[in-house]
Amino acid sequence: MAITTREQAGSTPCKAIKLAGVAGVVSIALGIAGSIVDEMQTFPGTGASAGEIAGYVDAHRSALLVAMVLSTAAVGLLLAFGVGVWLWLRERAGSVSVLSVCFLVGLVSFVTLLLAGFTVAFVLFYRAPNAPDPRLLYDLGFGLLAMSGVPTALALGSYAGQVLRDSRLPGWTGWIAVVAALAHIVLLASLVIASGFFSLEGGVIIAIPATLFAWILGTSIVLLRTTIKSDDELVADC
Repeated sequence: MAITTREQAGSTPCKAIKLAGVAGVVSIALGIAGSIVDEMQTFPGTGASAGEIAGYVDAHRSALLVAMVLSTAAVGLLLAFGVGVWLWLRERAGSVSVLSVCFLVGLVSFVTLLLAGFTVAFVLFYRAPNAPDPRLLYDLGFGLLAMSGVPTALALGSYAGQVLRDSRLPGWTGWIAVVAALAHIVLLASLVIASGFFSLEGGVIIAIPATLFAWILGTSIVLLRTTIKSDDELVADC
């Protein structure tokens, strides 16, 4: 079938959306690689002393720096992924909505907080073993990661609200977003709980981001398979 002018107009956002899907998949791969390299499950716990933190960082400095580079690249790619999701929501809905804008603002905000936390971690690892206050840097880095749960919940909740009210959009990604949004609200508990799984450096910091990874992967697959429909229902295959 000949490509119409409308189909040609739809091909540009369609390509951008697919590239965003690629960015999402690569981001997950880099994030998993970073988690394997840094072995976060072995990090000093919430009750660790400044000396224990400094000793751990000094012993694993090279691996931690490599992991931070991988993780930073992964989070950077989330910006491209997020713009693609926003563009996809706009194209499917036919216009910009409050929910789609809240999604984009939330995503940019949580990425900013994650990068801020990574910056603190980089400083701690870079200055090891002579960081002046390793305990403060350690807590501040994890505190910023925990605080990112607020805009993450906003982004995921807004995405879910947009998708679940539109039968043309894949509802299963919306339900994953609901679960991940609720989980990231729980992440805030780590800022007030002093010990155990839900504490600042407890297992919650590994378990809850896994729900975000699941949503990113699922949504990336949707973006990679997407097509854009014009008003007369012709489909421009990407």
